[in-house]
Amino acid sequence: MTIEEREELRLFVGKNADYYIAKWEELGDSGKVSWNWAAFMFGLLWFAYRKMYPHAFGFMMFSLLLQYIQVVMKTHPVVIGISNILISVAIGMFGNYLYYQYAKKKIKEIKENVQDEKLRTVEIVRNGGTSLSTAIAIGLMYLIASSIIDYGLQEDKGENFRKQEGINPWSS
Repeated sequence: MTIEEREELRLFVGKNADYYIAKWEELGDSGKVSWNWAAFMFGLLWFAYRKMYPHAFGFMMFSLLLQYIQVVMKTHPVVIGISNILISVAIGMFGNYLYYQYAKKKIKEIKENVQDEKLRTVEIVRNGGTSLSTAIAIGLMYLIASSIIDYGLQEDKGENFRKQEGINPWSS
């Protein structure tokens, strides 16, 4: 990694740039595995927070599809838990690599499209960095979609309620 590339990445990453640059230098050109606790713990939210929107929406669609399949197939909760852990481990292992590739791609696009050096710097900073509000919004979108899948696929929603006898809302 050249000094110029390191500085562009530092501008792009913003907060915690030293952490990511150190991880990326450890990766070298051929490595892909490097642990990231934030990516492991927060997955979708981490992608959104780091403004990796294609990754965030791709992961959200994958997660919702997997949830749909698991609900339809009435998958055992232990299997669901194990699959969620495995997915989190994969994101934790490859998150730094994915972020590095994403940052390099965005910087390359900016450098190709913006000729003025000052504007280029502004665009690198604007396209990179973090966005807590976007992470929260995408997290809420996921929660709503996930709830719709869970509720929408429940069998006998009304039947179970109607079969409950002796419920008197006025009794104490």
